[in-house]
Amino acid sequence: MKVLSLSTAIFSAFLASSARASGAAATIIEHEEKQKPYLRQNPLVNPNDLIATSDSDAADSSTTAKWLFTDEEEAIELGQDATTGGTNWKLDGCCGRYETIFLSCFAAYLVVIKLLWNTFIMKPMKLVAVFVHEFGHATACWLTGGKVHGIEVYTNEGGVTKYSGGWRWFVIPAGYLGGAFWGAVFVVMSGDRWASLAIAIIFCVGMAVSLFFAPNATMVGLNIGFIVLTVAFILVDQLAITPFLQFLTLFYGVFIGIFSVYDIWDDLITRTVEGSDAHACHKLIPCCLPRCVGVQFAVVALAFQALGLYLALVWMSSGSA
Repeated sequence: MKVLSLSTAIFSAFLASSARASGAAATIIEHEEKQKPYLRQNPLVNPNDLIATSDSDAADSSTTAKWLFTDEEEAIELGQDATTGGTNWKLDGCCGRYETIFLSCFAAYLVVIKLLWNTFIMKPMKLVAVFVHEFGHATACWLTGGKVHGIEVYTNEGGVTKYSGGWRWFVIPAGYLGGAFWGAVFVVMSGDRWASLAIAIIFCVGMAVSLFFAPNATMVGLNIGFIVLTVAFILVDQLAITPFLQFLTLFYGVFIGIFSVYDIWDDLITRTVEGSDAHACHKLIPCCLPRCVGVQFAVVALAFQALGLYLALVWMSSGSA
């Protein structure tokens, strides 16, 4: 009986220890189940480290996401062509922040020019537009093998280019249409910082070169003054404030383009001025009356302005800005 009692006691103790072991195992399994979500993310990362670094990782992703155009919707929102990676001719996703600022400045310049058109404030810019007109004649003459003898700009907003040779069919329209063309070029190049720098340098070089072709006193003062102004904007843009120069080149473009269209309307359509470019074209083509020439010039000039604005938006929305 003593042996049987001892065996019973030993067996009871064994059962009790087995039950405690089973309970401990169940606790371990339950603890592991709670850790599974972390293990699914990365089995090699400590869950505590993951929790500690999650906030900083989120902050990093929020600051760098706008530069990583991996998501198509995000790219379109920022005005980029993520689908093709090329030129955004259809202006998909336009207009983002920069395009909106650009269009706002363009519209604001139009309003300011309209309000101040007949004031002394706009007088220097009108003379610049006249210079661009005359320089267009000179450039066309050089390109067709002619010789320029002098370029003059007058305070009454008139001007003259003295030349010989060249192809008159190209030289004569290059005044009004040349002004409209260069206005559009200024607008297009204003959509990019380095492009605006390039067109500003070209502008200064053109003004400096023209001083070697018998300019009158008005043109000398005008050109030197605007060379100094443009160079000052270039230095500020490169050394202190960016963007800065783009606002100036955009204003140049808007004003020169609008002045060219207005000049065509005032000189060639509403009235006929003897000795104007339209009369010169009429002499080349007698069947084409001066006003008819003016209408053709106006259509081309307006097309240049629309094309310049469109190409500027294409450039900016394609990621160049």
